[in-house]
This record gives sequence, C-alpha cells and structure tokens, in this order.
Amino acid sequence: MPKKHTPAYTHTKPSYVHPSLQSSRSESSSGGPTGPQTVNERIAQLRREQTPRATTERRDEVTEVVTARTVPPALRRILQMAEVDAPPPKAGSRATRGPRAGARPPPGPATPNSWLSSSRHAPEHIPGLKRKRERDGQGPTRMCALARENDTEFKRFPSTRSLVHHSLKTFAMNWQELVEYEQHYLCALPLPLKEVLLSYLGLYGTERCMSMKDMKILFSSDQDAEGSTGSDDMRFLDLTGLLGERYSISDLQRSLSRPLNTSNSQDLENLSIISKKGKEKAPAEVVESWEDEASDSLSTPLLSTLSVPQFPNLTRLSLAHPGRWASWPDLLAVSKHLNRLTHLSLAYWPTPHMTPNAVTTSMVSPHGKFSLGGSHFYSELDNDWHEAANILRRLSYSTYCLTWLDLEGCHWHKALTWDDGSNPYLRSLSDDEWVSSTSSPGPDWNGAWRQISYLNLFQGWIPKDRPSVQTLPSGMIPIQLLEWLNERVEDDEWKLGPETGFQVLSWMKREEEARMVEYDIQKIRKEGIEGKSGIWCKVDHGWEPKARPKKVLPTSSTTPG
Repeated sequence: MPKKHTPAYTHTKPSYVHPSLQSSRSESSSGGPTGPQTVNERIAQLRREQTPRATTERRDEVTEVVTARTVPPALRRILQMAEVDAPPPKAGSRATRGPRAGARPPPGPATPNSWLSSSRHAPEHIPGLKRKRERDGQGPTRMCALARENDTEFKRFPSTRSLVHHSLKTFAMNWQELVEYEQHYLCALPLPLKEVLLSYLGLYGTERCMSMKDMKILFSSDQDAEGSTGSDDMRFLDLTGLLGERYSISDLQRSLSRPLNTSNSQDLENLSIISKKGKEKAPAEVVESWEDEASDSLSTPLLSTLSVPQFPNLTRLSLAHPGRWASWPDLLAVSKHLNRLTHLSLAYWPTPHMTPNAVTTSMVSPHGKFSLGGSHFYSELDNDWHEAANILRRLSYSTYCLTWLDLEGCHWHKALTWDDGSNPYLRSLSDDEWVSSTSSPGPDWNGAWRQISYLNLFQGWIPKDRPSVQTLPSGMIPIQLLEWLNERVEDDEWKLGPETGFQVLSWMKREEEARMVEYDIQKIRKEGIEGKSGIWCKVDHGWEPKARPKKVLPTSSTTPG
C-alpha cells in the first residue's frame, strides 16, 4: 500500500531586496557578485514590483470582510438587516437570460439581436425585440382600428409614460405567471382596465396566450370571487390576436352566457332557456285516455337550464388577426348572440368559406367533375363570389344593429356588393324567367346593414416605392397616391410597406376594386326605396389625399359714378 504523501511546510525568511540595494548587499554579504536569475524568479520579482502598496483603508476593508460574520437570510429578514450584494460575475463569463437560465449555454458567442429581429423562430423572451408579425399573420404590431376608435371616444388607453402603461405591459408579457399566482385578484380590476388589458395582451403578450380558463378568472362574478367587478358593464371586448387553439370562436360562444344563479333576482330579467342535450328519454307509458296523458305531461319537470348573458351591455367586439383559427361556420353560429353589436372588427379574416379545406378538392360523377366545396380554387379569378356573398348575407341578418365595420387587410371586398349579373355563366342562365334572382345574394345595404355609416377597407399597407408607382399606367389613383406620399405625416409611417414591383401592381388592382365597392354601396343607398334606404356610408381606404382648394376667379371691381 503506497504511503500517503505529507507535504512539508517550511517557513523561510523573506529575502526580497530592492534592485537598487541588491548588488551592494550581495557584495557586502558574500564578498562577490551572484549568479543570473532564473525566469521564474524574474517573473516573481516583476509581480512584486508591479503590485501596488496596500493603503491603510484597503487593509481595514480586507480585515473587515475577513472577520465579518454572515447572517442567515431568515434571520436577516427578521432583524431587518440590509441585504448583502451578490458577488460580481467573473470576468469573461456570460450571463444567461430567459428560459435557459441556469442551463449550460451553447458554445460560441451569443446570437446578435439583429439576426433574431428578422427571424420568425426568434424566442419570445428577448427583451426589446419587436418582430414584424403582422406580415406572417402571427399577430398585430399595433392596436387595431376598433381599439383606437374606442380610445378616441372614451379615452381608455393610459399615457405611454405613465405607470399604468408599464404595469399593463408587464402584466401582458408575464400573463401566464400572473394568471396562475394572482388569479384571486385579477377579477377585482376595474372594468376600464380589463378592456385595456385585453388590448395589451394581443399586442405585448405571447402568441395566442388567452384560454377559456383565463377568461373565466378575469370575468368572475360576485358569487365566484369576493370583490369582483364582474362583466355586466363591459362594453368593448378586444380579442385581437387572442383567438387560437386554447380559445376559439366556439369558446367565445360559451363565454357569452353563464348559468343562472337563483339567489340573484337581477338575473331573472335576461334569462333564456337552453334545453339539455344528451339526456336519455324515459320510456313512454301507455295511458288509458288522452286526458290522463295531458295531465302527466304537465306534471313532468322540464329538463332545461337557465342562462343569462355574460356581457349584457356588450356593443363592440374585435376578432381581428385570427390567423389560421378563423372559422366562418363558428362565426355564423355565435352571431345569434351578437344582435346588439354596433361595432365589429373582422380585420385580416380570410375569404368566407364554409368548407375551406375542400377548396382544392373536386369529385367526379357521370355528369362531370364538380367542386366538393361551395367554391372552387379559381373562383376569385372567375369573379364568382357566390358563397362569400351568401355567408355575408347570413351574417348581416344577425348583426342588424351594426354602425361600424372594420375589414382591414381583407381581400374579398367584391363580395360585399357582388351580383349574379357580374358572372357570365350566371348571366347566360338568367335568360329564363324562372332562373333569374329577385334579391341580391350579398348583404342588403338598405336592409339589415342600412345603419352602417363607417366601413374600413384599408389593405393594411401602402406602397412607398415611388419608381414602381410612377411606372404604372396613368390614372387617378397613382396620381393621388404620389400626392399623399408627399404630404404624409409621421403618424402614417407605420402604413408604408417595403413591398415593390409586382406587389405594388397587385395593391393598385385591389385598391381599384375597393373604390368600385365604395361606388356601388353609395349607389345602392342612393337608389333605395323611400323608407327603406340606408344613410351615407363613409368608406376608409387608409389614406386620403388632401382636397385641392377651389380656384376663385377674379371679379372686376366697379367704381361708383
């Protein structure tokens, strides 16, 4: 068994001598010059010479640190002692942030933020990172048009330099932790702050962060949580960028009603009966006479539940930026609860389809090849908007109180005023009287939607490439666009897009279609029958050139007598 090595500690007297005295001392002691120094001795000597001399304050500070006794954190909090600062990180080490904190970072330098700002795979925890998610349909980059309209009227949004703004922004960025640990206090927020908080969640929160459970926590009633402000006086529900897998339009339909509490007599005013589904029917017993059967049916209790609306005073709803979770069948199903809406935002919704997954699918029969869905793949190229116009007509029957409609970023404007006569195939069939249609397939602008006075048809971006605009054929819209680019203000900078070339030509074509839709709506309103005609509708295209002042001809002045 090997013997353990025991280090030998020897205390030697320091033999450091200043270079100026080394030669004289060595000569006096040994009587002659010594040998040359080794490399290690020379390095040690240089380190001793370059070390600064310790001052009295430095000695006291080192002595205090060495002799000070540490106090446990628990006792430190009890004795109300000041916390000791953590030791600074070592030189050359890199602090990790985000969900990878504590784990070993990947080798190499950190990824520059300039690389991540243009990547759609950038993590959400990077502070100060503003990705342009609107182009990819991932979410909004600013408040929606309905939120800005609501703020103009009611002044809901706080100042960007206020504490409320930074608090709500922090709440939105840490929503998952907030709703988990502060769920008993969120329901006590004032209703104006709840409206603003939903807008901040869509803008600053993580992608699709809302869930059905979060809505129940935020809008709990007085019976569920003490001190809750409820949702009875809620007027604006901003779900911009919040629709997703965890909170879909079907979940919104369930959120618009709540079970009736029999102890609250105020809920009896707005009650409704919803029959239970899935209950097995009891076997019918044969009775001797019809009178006995009628008496038995009256004495049987109804298997039904009573429910009241969750937002009885809701008049403004924003469903903008739904992404791939937009569903027109679900929207038509929930529209029966939206008959009191006056403001609705469907910004960046896709083309209305009942079966969007069957657009490219067709079926073959002995009579020919037909599209499986309501519209085929080339319906837009063929100017066939029959299914889209039918869906909008069904939607208008339920939202007959609308006065403000936002369709920003939608490219199906022609379905608003589409007529069967615009389709050459339908026009050939309409020669017979029994084939011709007596009503418009789209929404009736003098009927259900006769109260709409504002319609937003902004495409979401405006081209700023002047050479591409100047190469377009001469027309009124290119000339007005160039004038607007010369007169724009700083508030309109967010509207300008980087697209050039062919995309500018496509934008110009859609703008011409939007202008035609505006003309058709005004014409329908003007030619309406007396007593059944709508009011004047203002169509917003996102940009409007300044009106030119009228030229006043000089008049000849006449002098008396």
